[in-house]
Amino acid sequence: MLAQSYTGERDQLIIGGNASIFRISYDGFSRVYDERSGLTFGATGLLKIRPPYYVVGKYHWFEKEAIVTDNNVPQLQKWKENWYNVGVRYVSYGERKVVSYFGFGFAFFNLNEIGPVSVFGQQPGKRNAKGFFLDGGLAYRFMKYASLDFELEVTSAGIEGKSGFEGSSVGGYLFSLGLNVFVF
Repeated sequence: MLAQSYTGERDQLIIGGNASIFRISYDGFSRVYDERSGLTFGATGLLKIRPPYYVVGKYHWFEKEAIVTDNNVPQLQKWKENWYNVGVRYVSYGERKVVSYFGFGFAFFNLNEIGPVSVFGQQPGKRNAKGFFLDGGLAYRFMKYASLDFELEVTSAGIEGKSGFEGSSVGGYLFSLGLNVFVF
């Protein structure tokens, strides 16, 4: 059986989707929503700058619901979080079927709390946060133009210009399994 060559073929633009387990870092989150973790979905796009560097863009969304009691009346509380990552990734697709990669860049969060209370101790509503992300993973190129990825992403972002360190960050830890397609 001949070895399949992957060098330079359809690795200029790579798109993919993933399912992940996300754990938000914000300490006050579990007071309202019981658990900090949940299933989330996302999309990724990679554009080769020059080997082995890519510009990476990622999108994720995370939602939680809880029933909270306000003035002895149970009400539905919702958390909606979307974030976008833009950065650089180092990856070397070549003759090997399994490669490792890592990246870093900026993270931009849009939050919306709907309900009677807020995890921030203020009025519920829309908020923004900015920060950074670091990611790393393994890609298994099981076909000439497709790969399965396992990735760990760490994001950190503070609300409205505040520090985004552990405990006060709306970012967190993301463990993903995804499928990427090599477009051209």
